Amino acid sequence: MCRTSWSAKPTARSLAWAITKSWRRSRETPSREAASRAPAGCSRVSVGFGLIGMGRHGSRYARHLLDGVDGCRLAAFSRRQCAAGEAFARECGVPFLPKWQDVLRHHDVAAAIVVTPPGLNIDICVEAAKAGRAILVEKPLALTVSDARRIVNAAHDARVPIMTAQTLRFTPVLQRLKQALANAGPLHYLSLMMRVEPAAHPWLADPIQSGGGVMLEIGVHLLDMIRFLTNEEPVQVSAELVRRRTVRVEDIAFANYALPSGLRCCVEVSRVSGGRMCRVEAIGTAGAWVADVTQSVLWRIVGRTADAERVPDRPTLVTVLEEFARSLQSGAAMPVTGEDGLRAVAMAEAAYRSAAEGRPVAIAY
Repeated sequence: MCRTSWSAKPTARSLAWAITKSWRRSRETPSREAASRAPAGCSRVSVGFGLIGMGRHGSRYARHLLDGVDGCRLAAFSRRQCAAGEAFARECGVPFLPKWQDVLRHHDVAAAIVVTPPGLNIDICVEAAKAGRAILVEKPLALTVSDARRIVNAAHDARVPIMTAQTLRFTPVLQRLKQALANAGPLHYLSLMMRVEPAAHPWLADPIQSGGGVMLEIGVHLLDMIRFLTNEEPVQVSAELVRRRTVRVEDIAFANYALPSGLRCCVEVSRVSGGRMCRVEAIGTAGAWVADVTQSVLWRIVGRTADAERVPDRPTLVTVLEEFARSLQSGAAMPVTGEDGLRAVAMAEAAYRSAAEGRPVAIAY
């Protein structure tokens, strides 16, 4: 019988021991089973990943790992739907462990990838830190700043690396926009917009599981993008939240963030449209730059002239996995830290408070 559990606690181990053991196994004495599962194109020195969460987004991680990501190897996975987990295990030959705690204990797992509803992140990430496993956790890092701080502190106390998968940072056209803005001169304001279809997952409409609506679920992409593009920490926000088609959480959000330099950042995010669109606009003295994420095109507009630069696109999850593995192998700092994830949650939390109180509020990190 397949049973899931959310209570058992794994034995703590040092990260260095776990990663060294995983790497040595891959480099020196790979088993026949591991060798047959090794994705094409992966280096022989690879990190064994334990994937916790195999819903729609978690399945994307699994497929990329199985298709081949340099420095990475799917060593085990867990999901709550046992029948689906067992079927996937038969298909790909990777161990399925119904209890996520067992993924953290698995001898071949050096790092955990957490792709679960964010209300579960706190328990899983804290236990992963106690088990000495490096952590890659999907945004939002947590439902609240308090829980996010507990996750960050747990990783710090256990001396394990943690990376928040703020995947929008790794979108090629937005990285190109950041390069362009380095020589763009003074900016007056930023406009960031993300529109997607109504939610397909029922838990997204449950504030106990989701923590909120679109501002926390997908708005954190844009909130993190403000910090990424400006290298500033927003200090104040004024927000309005709308329930157009939903009952318990917002499906439209508008927010205006103020930065220490005086720059203003206007955010619009929604889950009501029939199609997807994501765009970031930077308005400055020397013109405007418009990054169309959907089409992977960067526009430079000066006067009535608009020049388009098509930027080759690439799946962001692949880059996220590569960067995470590279940081683990080299000992370099994570490109997006747990603290980065916490600050995005803090920006969203302040927006909720502003909307509830009907006034601008300071952002408490």
